[in-house]
Amino acid sequence: MRSIIVLLYLFGINSFSIGQAQKEWTLYKSIQGVNVSFQEMNYSTNDAPAQVAYIIKFENTTNQSLTISWDLAVWYNNEKLSHDVSEGENHYVIDLLPNQTVLGDCSTPFGALYIFKDFITYVSPTKLTKFEFENLQVAIK
Repeated sequence: MRSIIVLLYLFGINSFSIGQAQKEWTLYKSIQGVNVSFQEMNYSTNDAPAQVAYIIKFENTTNQSLTISWDLAVWYNNEKLSHDVSEGENHYVIDLLPNQTVLGDCSTPFGALYIFKDFITYVSPTKLTKFEFENLQVAIK
């Protein structure tokens, strides 16, 4: 019985520590009733090396359906890698219902709401140094 109490106590301390390590959302921009925020997260899976990434969150604070579009520009090692971002794979569009929040997660890496930053367990000279949402636009749907 004593060992069960000790295990529960240790589990409680571990849970508290994990909760303390969670990072806050950082507001990137507020535009026409939409808040765009990001949060740094660790991501690991059996299919890829452990990573650090930014998860993106869009919050529609209006009572209207909206379409948000943007072009993702990224810099790795202070060099912009996404030139002419308005064309091709770096252009994104999402629809938000009134008062809806949509956020990325680690189950869909490398999508519109996930930006790779660095590897955790693999030493790589390539590191994300900056990202921007260029041509960020909000339109009523």
